[in-house]
Amino acid sequence: MTHSTRHLATLAAAAGLFALAGDPAAAADKTAADPQCPIQNNAYIWVEALKTCINPGAYVWGEVYSNSYTDYPESASEVYGIATLGLTLNTTTMLEVGGPFKTTTDIRFQYRGAEPWSGGPPEVQFEPQTITAEWAGATIGYRDSFFDFYGNANVEGTDPATIGDSTSLPLVAYTASLPKGFSATFSLEQGNYRGGGIDAANAYSTAAFEQDSTMPDFVGALGQTTDWGRYQLSAALHRVKIYSGTEPGAADASTWGYAVQGGVMIEMPMIAANDSIYLQSAYVDGAISYLGLVNPSGDFAPPDAYYSATGGLSRVTGWNVTAQYLHNWTPTLNSAVFGGYANFKLHDAVAQASYGGSGADNFNIGANLVWSPTSKTTFVAQYIYNHYSANDYVDTSNGLPQASQDAHDLLLMAQYTF
Repeated sequence: MTHSTRHLATLAAAAGLFALAGDPAAAADKTAADPQCPIQNNAYIWVEALKTCINPGAYVWGEVYSNSYTDYPESASEVYGIATLGLTLNTTTMLEVGGPFKTTTDIRFQYRGAEPWSGGPPEVQFEPQTITAEWAGATIGYRDSFFDFYGNANVEGTDPATIGDSTSLPLVAYTASLPKGFSATFSLEQGNYRGGGIDAANAYSTAAFEQDSTMPDFVGALGQTTDWGRYQLSAALHRVKIYSGTEPGAADASTWGYAVQGGVMIEMPMIAANDSIYLQSAYVDGAISYLGLVNPSGDFAPPDAYYSATGGLSRVTGWNVTAQYLHNWTPTLNSAVFGGYANFKLHDAVAQASYGGSGADNFNIGANLVWSPTSKTTFVAQYIYNHYSANDYVDTSNGLPQASQDAHDLLLMAQYTF
């Protein structure tokens, strides 16, 4: 969890409910020395009969957004708020075989005044962030994709994002720890979270295609953690197939898309303690969700592929680059400056003509100021500017309403952890 883990703390233990190792003070002393309870603070519950360490926690967020983009709908809320209650629960059970069994849970209950970049009535939402179980290198559950590296690190808030993939989904994975800080992961990740869709090449066609997402995405990652930082190479294989029965004659149309990515994080202690730089770039072919576009209006949003009766499936390609610098002004005050650029291309001539563009450029840049006067309290101010424009633009009423759109996102946020 990129923007929340730095601020999460654990909920104080309820002494007497479980068999602690001595009185609460003795249990707190035991935390620092007992490898069976590897919690980095004094809030834990040790269950001797189960050889399990339980670490509960909670946090609350209050967010206010002011955002708009070119041709912002009159019905949309340019100013709206989000109230969040987050609950966390981490457990570590010592097993004789395969090492410790760990579970991680982070769930959120949110009251939203509006959806991102849009209107809609206020509503209460349940938002799982992480629900996983890990043992002997295996991971199963719901969490961020193993393809991700940067994943909006140090970008604050619920809604804002930089260009680049940051997706949470159900998965099953195995990670092998290798010598010299290397690790290798193979992951099966639920395909419908990655379905960019399949559109008719002729935008004026009434044909509608449903994408078959029964096949999972196959994701691999190889990385290393060193004394100067870490890096990772990622790859994903993504099936692009029309669901049978949605359009006669098109059910057999299928192809494979893919995405590759490389990222590096370099620590910069020579400038200030805990300073760091992220650099990341990706290329996609028929797997558009891995590009991580930020398209506030949703106009001229590319699918994984375009279908024509004569040419079959024409995959959409794209690439991106993302960077971030985190600087710590004082032990309680830090700033992140971040930004990204992405471009995608349509390779079907009919799609280019009918949607009004051969592709699009997307870039954004942002910065924040994060003040943590105490270990439990954080205040955030953040601004992001986003630009989205069509290449070889023609107004066809099927793409952008004009050649480009500019968007502004201002966030004020308060956080408190228990």
